Amino acid sequence: MKKSVSVCFKISIFLCLISQSLFAREYDLAKEIVKCQKCHGVNFDRQVLHVSKKISNFSKKELLTSFDTFLNSPSGGKKGLMKIVLKKYSKEQREKIADIIISKK
Repeated sequence: MKKSVSVCFKISIFLCLISQSLFAREYDLAKEIVKCQKCHGVNFDRQVLHVSKKISNFSKKELLTSFDTFLNSPSGGKKGLMKIVLKKYSKEQREKIADIIISKK
């Protein structure tokens, strides 16, 4: 009897720890936008590496299409950086990021 209670207790502790780590992975939109602004500029009006277009001129549809292109292309942007950056966000999160970018117009 004590053994089964001990096992149940250990399992419940394990599940609590897992759920906390999942919630810890929530992202803070404001912090994520600051990361974007480091390369693209505070108002997203900077060309990155003098090659990219200024994303401040994009519509939401164009931004989301660009995000999908980076995610699905083998290169993923300049040295794969955009693919690495974007793959950690869900589609919903990418849409929120696009909303912030177009709101800076």
